[in-house]
Amino acid sequence: MEAGKKSGTIKKAVQKNVTRLIAVLLIFVFFIISTTSFSTIAHMQGNARVINYAGIVRGATQRLVKQEMNHTPNDELIRYLDGIISELSTGEGEYGLTALPDPDYRKLLEELSGEWIALKAEIAQVRQDGDVQRLFEMSENHFKTADRLVSAAEKYSEQCVISAKETLVSFNAGFIFLGILFLVYGHWQKKMQRALDSAEKASQAKSEFLSSMSHEIRTPMNGIIGMTEIARRSLDDRDKVMDCLKKIDLSSGYLLTLINDILDMSRIESGKVELADKPFRVTEVLERIYVMFNQKAEDGGIEFSIHYDNPALENVIGDDLRLSQILVNIISNAMKFTPAGGKVTVDVKEQAAGPDKTALEFLISDTGIGISKEFQAKLFDPFEQEQSVTSRQYGGTGLGLAISQNFARMMGGKITVDSRPGEGSQFKVSVVLGRGKADAAEEKPLAAASVQAADSLSGLHILLAEDNAINSEIVTFMLDSSGAVVDAVFDGKEAVDTYRDSSVGYYQCILMDIQMPVLNGLEACRRIREMDRPDAGSVQIIGLSANAFMEDVDRARENGMDGYLTKPVDMDKLLEMISNG
Repeated sequence: MEAGKKSGTIKKAVQKNVTRLIAVLLIFVFFIISTTSFSTIAHMQGNARVINYAGIVRGATQRLVKQEMNHTPNDELIRYLDGIISELSTGEGEYGLTALPDPDYRKLLEELSGEWIALKAEIAQVRQDGDVQRLFEMSENHFKTADRLVSAAEKYSEQCVISAKETLVSFNAGFIFLGILFLVYGHWQKKMQRALDSAEKASQAKSEFLSSMSHEIRTPMNGIIGMTEIARRSLDDRDKVMDCLKKIDLSSGYLLTLINDILDMSRIESGKVELADKPFRVTEVLERIYVMFNQKAEDGGIEFSIHYDNPALENVIGDDLRLSQILVNIISNAMKFTPAGGKVTVDVKEQAAGPDKTALEFLISDTGIGISKEFQAKLFDPFEQEQSVTSRQYGGTGLGLAISQNFARMMGGKITVDSRPGEGSQFKVSVVLGRGKADAAEEKPLAAASVQAADSLSGLHILLAEDNAINSEIVTFMLDSSGAVVDAVFDGKEAVDTYRDSSVGYYQCILMDIQMPVLNGLEACRRIREMDRPDAGSVQIIGLSANAFMEDVDRARENGMDGYLTKPVDMDKLLEMISNG
């Protein structure tokens, strides 16, 4: 949690610095644009004055020549022209002119200055009765040079304007780009902030969940350890020992439910859950649920009933275990939050039907404590419980409804809730299932199969490969109690060697742990199946593993196993599977 906070603080600091950098860049570019604009205006004004005074040189010189040719000397005008031509060249003087750096302009200005010196000398000659015609011809050349000088100044000024325009366009484009970048970054920053807040919220929820899980897991563990100690000290009191064993069994069952919820949620979040697609009877699912909760309801003084009357419930295709899990989660909550004297009812009906699909609705109603409007909005979020005291008072992980909602959506439906505090709740579960044939859901009753299995293992030789001594002892004891003869080995290689050295048909069943040293159970199974002996392909091999996911079952089947059971092993199912094999 601390690492997450530190990471979030660093991200916020980086985002803040990037925002500041972009803002500084925007201000800098704006300053450059402003400076360039003022500089361009100033240069344009200076260039305009140069063009204007270059034109004045031509006009004033023309006027001066006319006066001199008419023998009207004008020394003041000569000094005026001297000052302008000098300032055009140096940029220093009283007229505020600029010395343009353009090479063509500078060359023409140098030429004009030379012609002006020559023209002044010729004026002096004319004043001493010199040739007026020569003065006229020299002035014409001077006028042409002055015209060219004006054109050069205008061309240079135009180039300056074009260059300034391009610069301003570039800087404005940069300014616009930075502005867009600032807006986009601001939007991205808000989006990232929302994601960061969401991640921090999720991290906090998971931290709270882990804290809750620590409490939830320690509670049954404390019950198991405590009841074991009480049983150890009460060996002479059979009733007390049996009571302890019952409570150990209840605590173990609750602990297994917690673990399964956590695994289911992890699988859902990683997108690795796959639904089964097999025929079953919804009525049998409902009957099992009724048996499961009826005694609990009676003990709690709650009236519990399930109502259904529809042929469509008899034969459907889908995942009966996941459907049962959805209903068990919701009914369990209803029981948990309904006080003595209350009611929990389940009504089932068909909402829509097609040639190969049926849409079913399960309405679970209770008269319990109800749910606030605020919490209903996040009721199906993982790790959520309405109050911090809820898990302590009523137990649970806060995962059941999230898991159920995901399963309902995978079945083409959803779960909705209508509830008011103090008035109870009504959960509506909708799912879409396939239609099955009339005899497709025939199954042998589980209890009968178990009894049959228990009576049919007498004299059966079983090879057990299990590297955990306690697990091996438990399975061996249960199988011995059922009349089987068990040979236990502790790794996959031992299992392969023991089976290879046995006589044909000696072992009717092999129980194979998956995760074992030396050689794992899958490889050991493959090697047994590949042996050159008559019973290698037919001997029953059942995998035993703590890996409870569908791909683990598929992998076991692909490697030659006939069955697969997850740990902790349900001994009734194991006996049934061995018997039916």
